[in-house]
Amino acid sequence: MTTYIRTCPSCGRQNNPDVMRCLCGTMLAGVDLVVPAAQRAPESQVATTAEAKVICPYPDCAQANPAGSTQCLYCDRPLVARATPASLINLPSALSQHYRIAEAMPAKGAEAELLLVQALAGGDRLVAKIYRHGILPNPAVQERLARIDKAHRVEIIAYGVSDGYAYELMEYCRGGSLRSLLEQPLDVGRVRVIIQELALALADIHANGLVHRDLKPENILIRQLQPLDLVLTDFGIASILDVTQRYTGVARTLPYAAPESLSGVIDAKADYWALGMIILEASIGQHPFKDLSDAVILHHLTTKNIVTSGIKDPETAKLLRGLLLRDPAQRWGKVELERWLAGDASLAEPKRQDAEQAYAQPYHLGEQSYFQPEQLGVALAHQWELGVTDISNGQLLAWFRNVQKDQNVVRLLLTMRSDATSSVDVQLLTLILHLAPGIPPVWKGQSIALAAILEGASLAIKGDDAAALWLSQLYQYRVLEIYARVGNSAAAEIVQRWHAICDQFVAAWELKNALLKNPAGKDHPVDIDQLMYGNARLSRPQLATMHAQILACCYDSKWVERKRTQIGIELTALTIECPWLVEFGDPANMNSVDLLVTETLLPEARKIAEKHRKQEAEAKLQMHEQYLEHGKAVTSIISQIRILARDNHLNLAVCDRLLTLCADYFDEIAEIRASPRTDVAWTDMRKSALRHERNVHLLIEKINRLTEHNAINAGWLNRRTIFSAMIFLVVVILPSRHSDTGIIGPGSALMWSAASIMGLFLAWRFVPVLMWHSQIKALAHKL
Repeated sequence: MTTYIRTCPSCGRQNNPDVMRCLCGTMLAGVDLVVPAAQRAPESQVATTAEAKVICPYPDCAQANPAGSTQCLYCDRPLVARATPASLINLPSALSQHYRIAEAMPAKGAEAELLLVQALAGGDRLVAKIYRHGILPNPAVQERLARIDKAHRVEIIAYGVSDGYAYELMEYCRGGSLRSLLEQPLDVGRVRVIIQELALALADIHANGLVHRDLKPENILIRQLQPLDLVLTDFGIASILDVTQRYTGVARTLPYAAPESLSGVIDAKADYWALGMIILEASIGQHPFKDLSDAVILHHLTTKNIVTSGIKDPETAKLLRGLLLRDPAQRWGKVELERWLAGDASLAEPKRQDAEQAYAQPYHLGEQSYFQPEQLGVALAHQWELGVTDISNGQLLAWFRNVQKDQNVVRLLLTMRSDATSSVDVQLLTLILHLAPGIPPVWKGQSIALAAILEGASLAIKGDDAAALWLSQLYQYRVLEIYARVGNSAAAEIVQRWHAICDQFVAAWELKNALLKNPAGKDHPVDIDQLMYGNARLSRPQLATMHAQILACCYDSKWVERKRTQIGIELTALTIECPWLVEFGDPANMNSVDLLVTETLLPEARKIAEKHRKQEAEAKLQMHEQYLEHGKAVTSIISQIRILARDNHLNLAVCDRLLTLCADYFDEIAEIRASPRTDVAWTDMRKSALRHERNVHLLIEKINRLTEHNAINAGWLNRRTIFSAMIFLVVVILPSRHSDTGIIGPGSALMWSAASIMGLFLAWRFVPVLMWHSQIKALAHKL
């Protein structure tokens, strides 16, 4: 006897058919039932890894399947060895001989490409379905499809295999698919026509031993609008009903999948469930699972009934209650549908078996009533203001406590209410995720999918304050983290990147701000204003104002490159004024965070550059004043020396004054020499001042010698020396003279000798004084 197992795609463990969760935690609801490898003949054409796992040969899948698998668990395609595919730009030769490609159709499937073709000789367009390399339609299915009345299926004009590709040539229905009619609720008459068309089509398909398995509005084509003529297409995963039930892969389109299809066991009743979901969608204007994730849909299909209370027409509601019974044995089929179409009043009310009780009484939001937690959660998310009002005034708490008597929700609401720091919006979001944990991320009624967040960031960058506040609240209230905690991987990825950039921004800003305030090797004067009025340290921008730019850094490479160019130009201009700004780095090589930090610091850098320019101007003015001061001082000193030496007798006082002026001169040139200035004006002034240096040195030398000589003369010509000379003249020389004869005697000779000696002495002492006087005046004249 053949047994079946479910092989875990994560750990490879073989589980019994009734096990829905592997021991490793992986959900097995969508895993096919397969024959164990020990009971299955080896497949020579299957590619395996070293661990004997089967790798799907299609690059858009490439998943590892359990050993011995012949059908991919992930894309439901055969695991045959794949040859190198030919390009689909050209049709297979069997078609290209007679047809040309008109255009590619937007609809694509996992197993085939759809192309609009036209005969070379002209005529109506047709649809060419070119199966991917290695995929061959089941001949038995094709044979049975050919027996179905063309009134109920797309006409297949030709099919075959060419160049290794299977193909089908079908009629082209210009009316599109039924999806185009379901954008708004349809009236009861229109819905009844759809039911009649599809009931006949399903009856014919099942009569020929097939189950469609993927019935949905996209696979129902409109051959004609008036009167409405619908045909079925896309039988790529159709199953043959050789027995009552068949083990098969999970249905391709989850929102239209019957509950039993999750176990891999289906029969014709699965198509009637899909028909019921299509009728429900046509009647209310939207799919009941709209905006719910696959995880929530799976949970709903396995535990809950489909709510039909929103259907106004009682007959349609009765039909839906029959078609959407969870038990396929109790579900209405061909017979009940024919009786319903015939208006059989004796058709009994379907007996519904609830896997989990819905709300005893509905919760009302506006004109709508909601009987299921997921429906209420989605409704609160899309009517946010009503939800905030109801949670603020306690209406939701009272309903869950007194009507629904759901203690878990009551406990949750009371816990949130007791938290004074919890925002009402966050409380509502927490409740929504408790009711519908798989809901696509929404905040205040707006989507917070990545595309919506980036659109908000774009608006905020352009100056939209509301968008900036919205982003700030997302970050402040950790909204995406709340979604990540309930398993939303997309939200978790956004949180990881967003928060990482925020952390990097804070660290990089502190580092670059330190460079801006204290560049290496640059001395700063004491900031008197800071000492007097407190800390003037630049404050880091609030993250609340930076989220748009941070998100742009995360996701918009073009924005980053524009910033790189803009910042590079401005930073280069500022570096001319403040060369030490090169420590910021080259914008061409900066990462996005450093670029953003640099942009936020540019205003402060501009202030510093402006302050630097002012300091430079003040320094230049001060230098000019120093130039004028030193130049005037040297000129004044030289002028005074020249006048003093030329117009005065060089006595001791005048010499002292000249020496003082010479000392002042050398003080000035010492200051001039000490200056590091090298500008032209200063250099010319320096040369002009120093050209007097040698003459001033000589002048000092001459003055010092004159002063020294005068000091010696003063020693010789003191009162004692003069008094002694007078006594010698009176006592010795004058008496020796013969006054009565007039003849000079020996005394006269002595007198003359003394006079000669006195004259020589005076010449020795005073002639150098005259010479130095002359030299000093000559040197002063040269200055």
